Amino acid sequence: MDAGSLYEPVSPHWFYCKIIDSKETWIPFNSEDSQQLEEAYSSGKDCNGRIVPTDGGRYDVHLGERMRYAVYWDELASEVRRCTWFYKGDKDNKYVPYSESFSQVLEETYMLAVTLDEWKKKLESPNREIIILHNPKENLYK
Repeated sequence: MDAGSLYEPVSPHWFYCKIIDSKETWIPFNSEDSQQLEEAYSSGKDCNGRIVPTDGGRYDVHLGERMRYAVYWDELASEVRRCTWFYKGDKDNKYVPYSESFSQVLEETYMLAVTLDEWKKKLESPNREIIILHNPKENLYK
């Protein structure tokens, strides 16, 4: 089996951001809503102007804007992300999704590492942390 056949892209899941106790908290959409958002995103059509109802029709996600709006009451709009890669900071108790653009960079770097078997590539995250991709078969604790 060649290395190229080992690569499988990460399956995305959609999240929205809520401000709880003055802190950003990323909450996953349920599986059905996430799948609908992914289908709309992957349809090949322009996302601008696309609206996907979620939470039983109580919220609309404006796909091009990546924003979630309450339909029946006033509530601050919340950011929406298509998430594939996450991090956990020293003070975080939950994983936080990277931005979509940085997740794409991570995914491309990971794909190259797997297919070319070239590991230990260094990347700098948006919050200035160094990320090193290691071969999952390598024993880091020798």
